[in-house]
Amino acid sequence: MQMSRTILLITLSLLLTARSHAQDREASSCVMKTRSTWGQPCEKCEYYKEGYKRDFSGTYQITLKNICSEFVEVKVAVQETNGSWRTFPVHALGPDEEMEAFACHGSGKYLYWVRRLNDTEIILPTDQEILTEYRDR
Repeated sequence: MQMSRTILLITLSLLLTARSHAQDREASSCVMKTRSTWGQPCEKCEYYKEGYKRDFSGTYQITLKNICSEFVEVKVAVQETNGSWRTFPVHALGPDEEMEAFACHGSGKYLYWVRRLNDTEIILPTDQEILTEYRDR
């Protein structure tokens, strides 16, 4: 009787510990890059060569995915070759949802910030903060 009670207490303790570690997981670990491509057509990039032929040769696109079971908010910036950053509005991602970001003349660099949905303690940077703080980085 005492032995089964001890085992039950240990099991409950382990379950509570595992659950608390899952909740303590950093929100930033919930988002990962799943794909990046160069030179793919991008509706928003309007660069032309040889008259009226659109040029996507410098287009860099990334796909970010929420791999956690909770909603997160993501702020993304992708760098252009001139050192400026193309910023995107804060985007809420549900579990297993993806978002895309791009630069028309990309350098291959990108940044992203993540917080749990409606987390008011973590402040995501504004577009202006990104443009000034990360200029030429």
